[in-house]
Amino acid sequence: MRTNGAIQLFPLLRIAVCMVLGVFVGNETCGLLGQWIWLFMMAVAVVGALLLRRHDLWQGVMLCVAAFFMGATLITHQLERLDRPLPMGDVTYRAVVASQPQERGKVVRMDLWVVDGPQQGRKIKASLLRDTLTGYYKSINMGDGLVVTSEWQQPTQYTPSHFNYPLYLRCQGFTATTLILPGNWRKNRVSLKPLSYLDRTILVAKQFRESTLQKYLGLGLDDEEMAVAVAMALGDRSRLTNDLRDIYSISGASHVLALSGLHLSIIYMLFSVLVGWRRLGVLREVFIIGGIWAYALFTGLSPSVLRASVMITIFSLAGLIHRRRMSLNALALTVIIMLMANPLSLYDVGFEMSVMAVLAILVCSRPVYGLISQEFLLSHPVVKWIWATAVVSCCAQLGTAPLTAYYFGRFSVYFLLTNFIVIPLATAVLYLTAAMLMAALLPPALPWVAKLLAKVVGWQTTMVKWVSDLPGSHIEGIDISRIQLWMIYVFIAAVAVIFWVFGLRRTRGIKVTGF
Repeated sequence: MRTNGAIQLFPLLRIAVCMVLGVFVGNETCGLLGQWIWLFMMAVAVVGALLLRRHDLWQGVMLCVAAFFMGATLITHQLERLDRPLPMGDVTYRAVVASQPQERGKVVRMDLWVVDGPQQGRKIKASLLRDTLTGYYKSINMGDGLVVTSEWQQPTQYTPSHFNYPLYLRCQGFTATTLILPGNWRKNRVSLKPLSYLDRTILVAKQFRESTLQKYLGLGLDDEEMAVAVAMALGDRSRLTNDLRDIYSISGASHVLALSGLHLSIIYMLFSVLVGWRRLGVLREVFIIGGIWAYALFTGLSPSVLRASVMITIFSLAGLIHRRRMSLNALALTVIIMLMANPLSLYDVGFEMSVMAVLAILVCSRPVYGLISQEFLLSHPVVKWIWATAVVSCCAQLGTAPLTAYYFGRFSVYFLLTNFIVIPLATAVLYLTAAMLMAALLPPALPWVAKLLAKVVGWQTTMVKWVSDLPGSHIEGIDISRIQLWMIYVFIAAVAVIFWVFGLRRTRGIKVTGF
C-alpha cells in the first residue's frame, strides 16, 4: 500500500484492531451469518482494495474492512467447528490421556483426546471418580490409552463471575466435560495417528516434560517449592495449592506463576548468553529462535507463551533487518498471527493480559521514563535500574489492572513492591532451573543446584507471603461491567494520547532499558 504521512503510521495496528473487532462481532452474531457470507464480504472488500490502488486513503479503508470480515470469518468457522452437537446419553470411545492426572478431592482430573469414531479429534475435560478400594486409577499416566463409557456434557458456569469458564474451555479447544464412573473405563493401547502432527508433537513434549520432572522430585524440593518452580519454569500450575495461588494473587505476583513475556525474555537472554558467537549473525538468531520455540513446545504452547514466542521471533527478525524491534507494529503483527491461528485466543484471559501489558508498556513507558533527565540517570546506574523497573511495572499494571478487576474482582495495592522483589528472584529461579537441567550431565553437582533452587524459591514465597500479609495489601469485591471496563480503557487511552503528544518531543530518542 502506497501511503505517506500520518496514513502510514502503524499500518499493522489498524489492521489488527479491525480484525479484533471482526472477531468480536462474529462471535456476538454467531448463528445469524455463516462463515461463507463473511468470506464473500471479505472477498468483495479485497477486490475493492485492488480496484482502488490509485487512491491510497480509500484503499487503506477497504483493507481495514477486509481485515474486519476476515476476523468474523475466522471466528465463525472456529465456532461452527467446535459447536458440533454432543452425542446423547452414554457413549463409548477411545481416547488418549493428554495431561498428567491430578487428584482433586474425590475425583482425578485429566484431559482426553478422542482418537476414533465420529467424535474423533475432540478434547474433553474429564473427571474420574476415584475407586479407593482398588486404587487402579493411580496407574493412569499421560499418554496412556483409555476405553471409556461416559456421558458428555456442555461446560457449565459454576460460579457467578465475569470469568467465563465454558468460553475459557473453548479457547483451549475443549468441546465437552464428562464424569467417568469407576468400572466404566479401562486402559488399552490406542493409535495416535488420527491426531494431527502438531497435537502428537505437543503430547510427546508434555510426556518428556513429565518424565523430566519425575527425575527431580527427590532432590530436596518440598511440594510447595516444587510446585512454584515447575509453574515458573515449565508452565505447569496443576501442582499449586489454592492457598499458594491466593498468596501470589493477593501480593500481585501471580504473573510470575504464568509463563508470559517476562519468562520468555529471560529465556531469550539466557539463550543469547549460551549461544554467544555474535559473528554468526543470522545463524545465531536462528539458534536462539529455535531454542525459544523448543521451550514453548516443551511448556505446552499456551496462548500467552505463543504470544511471547511470536513477538520474540518478530523482535529477532526485526533486528536482523535493522528495523525497530519493540513497536506497536510488532505487537499488532503478533496479534494478527495469533488470531489467524486461533481466533478464540481473543477471549483467553492470559492472552488479553499479556497483550494489554505490552501495549501499555509500548505506549506509556517512554513518555513517563523521560520525566527524569537522561543525564542524571546515566550518572546513577542504580537509580536508572530502579526507575526503569518502576516505569515498566506501573505501565504493565495500568494495562492489566482493569482486566484483573473485571475477571477476578481484585486489585493488588503493593504490586510495585512485589515486582522489585520477584523479578530478580524469578530470573534466578529460571536460570537455576536451566542449570539443574544441564547439571544432569554432571550428577554430583545436581543436588547442590537443587538445594540452591529450593532456597531461592523459598525466599521468593516467603517475601510474597510477607507482602500479602501487609495491612491493606489488596482490594476485594470489585465488580465492574463490560461497559465500565471499556470506558476505563477509553479513559486510559485518552490520557496516554495526551502524554504521547505532549511528551514525545522531549523523550524522542530515549530508550527504556528496563524490559
